[in-house]
This record gives sequence, structure tokens and C-alpha cells, in this order.
Amino acid sequence: MSVPISVIIATHNQMERLRLVLCGLACQRFPKEHFEIIVVDDGCTDGTEQMLAAEYPEARVVPMRPNVGRCRARNAGVEQAQGELIAFLDGDALPHPAWLEHLWAAWRRGGRQHYLCGFLYSLPLIEYLPDPQQLVFDPERTPSVLADFLQINRDEVLITQEQIRHDFAGVHARAQEGGYPFDELKTIQDQTAGLYAAHPDSPVGFLGFYPHNSAVPRQAFCAVGGFAADIPFSEGWDLAYRLQQAGVLPGFVREAFTYHLYHYHEFSDPSKLKEEQRKRVAAIAYMAHQNGNPKLWLIELWRTSIWPDPFVPEELVLRDLLHFHQCYQQITPREMAQIEALLTRHPLWNIHRAA
Repeated sequence: MSVPISVIIATHNQMERLRLVLCGLACQRFPKEHFEIIVVDDGCTDGTEQMLAAEYPEARVVPMRPNVGRCRARNAGVEQAQGELIAFLDGDALPHPAWLEHLWAAWRRGGRQHYLCGFLYSLPLIEYLPDPQQLVFDPERTPSVLADFLQINRDEVLITQEQIRHDFAGVHARAQEGGYPFDELKTIQDQTAGLYAAHPDSPVGFLGFYPHNSAVPRQAFCAVGGFAADIPFSEGWDLAYRLQQAGVLPGFVREAFTYHLYHYHEFSDPSKLKEEQRKRVAAIAYMAHQNGNPKLWLIELWRTSIWPDPFVPEELVLRDLLHFHQCYQQITPREMAQIEALLTRHPLWNIHRAA
């Protein structure tokens, strides 16, 4: 039997956080009979399969063996979906109780030819907890002073199923705006909201699309081929760009909240940060090449306003998304060719190999 919404969650070894995400879906105000949950078990080895069978038997599970990566996993989930609207979460993206309610209302208001971008929060103090419901952490990753802080503030740190069911306002009160607990991510989200307010149909509206809080008409998703299987990063931007090219417009749903159940990242390691940057740039190279649109390189000139880059001349930096919107529409092919030549010679990016 078909349902209005299919919620797709691709997960790999996130059992403890996934348990909370599914609890959040069980607490949705949207009628239970009007949505289905599809969890793509992407090669999990941490007990996810057993947890799902024991605690959330109503979820449909799509097993992928071996691990195939989040793009292929999400596509496999959509292949099994029955809903008109596909809503995406990650295995560590806790939905607000009104999440589906707001997505569905916004989609119906928009004439159903829109993709939807929700609003992101993060819950940072659980970073060092393998299980957000228990104050147990890896001593090798957790300095003693931080461990003491977590112990003293345990009531403000733990996120439990009981809280999700009975005190979600308390969870929300502890959250920070932005998909990650960094000022830069809040800046990006603030700029996205400003872009949608000023230009609801902006050709660069795709930059507000993140798969851990988004929704896409199933028919449109399939028509553009779903997520690109081989893109190394920013797969949401690539999908949303192709949707816009097919006439599916962006929609920003400010009231549709999710909360990143933040987990440990080795951001203190410069080599890993540099590798992350290379992956991000390789993704833009992929988008520009696969979609035949050099103007997508302008993304890097915008990102440089948030994460300064000494190799990009100051006069080329796009100061915010409104500036990006303007430049994207006005730049000439000759100007774009000059910028592309400059960026492909960036000493740290290895663009020719990435593209």
C-alpha cells in the first residue's frame, strides 16, 4: 500500500545514534500510517541489523553487502520507496517531532514541483560519547579535564530516548544552529536563509540542500538519476542542481528542524583536514565537468569568504550567497574561463587529477 512520504536513512555503523533518530521518527506528529521508514544498512558490523529487528521492526531494512557508500545506499532505498515525497535523514540526524508535518505542508503549498531544504541544528557535547545515552567515552580521545567537565554536566550532555519522547523542548534548548557546531556552518545557513528570502527561485538555491534534512518528489528524483554514485563529497548540491535544471525549484522550510547528533571527528589533524578540503574541491570539479557548467567553480570563490584561502585573490572572493547569486547570472564566459584557469592551478588542490 502506498504512503505519502518515504523516509530514507542510509547508515553505516551508527547504531547508538540511529536508535535515537528512529525514536524521533516514532514521535512524529505526522500520522504514522502516512509515512514509511526505510533504513539502508550499508555494510553495518556494529549490531545495527539486530537492533532494528528487536526495537524497530516496523522499519523496512535494505541490506547492502559490502558497504557501497551513502550515495548508492540512498539510491537503493529510494528504489524500495512507495511515497510521493522522499524525505532524507542521516543515521545521526535527529528529527524534531514536527519535522514531517512541516515538510509535507510546505510541499503541498509549493505545488509539489519543489525540492525542500530543512533547517539544521547540532548537539555538540556528545561528540566524545559512542552512545549519547551513556556517559562512557574513549579515554584516548578524551582529555581528563574534558572528561571531568562531561561528568559534572552529565544532565546537560546526555540525549536519551526518554527526553525525545517527553521533553523535546529541552533537547532543542541545548542545540546550536548549523549542521556542525562551528560558526562557519551557522554563517552558511544564515546566508542560505537570506538567499531564499530574497530570491526564492535563485539558480544557486541548490546550495541549501543537504541530504540529512531534505525532501524530493520521488518522480523527479528518479527522472534525474538520483544521487551521483561517484561524487566524493557535496552529493546533495549535485542532486539539487540537476533537479533545478529539470525544472524542480528549491524550497526552504525554516520550521523543519533536524539535530546532528555530533560524533568524533579528527579535525585536529592537519593532514585529515587537508584531505577533506581536497575531497570538497574534487566534488566541485566533478559537478562542473559532469554537468558541463564551469560556473559551478564559483562555489569555491564563495567558500573562500568563509574559509579564507591565501591562494585566491581577494578581488575574486564572493562575499556571501547574495553576491554569488548576482555573479552567477552576470559573469561572462571569458571571465569564467580566466577564473577556472586560476583555480585549476591552485597548488593544494590537484584539480586535474580530481576532475
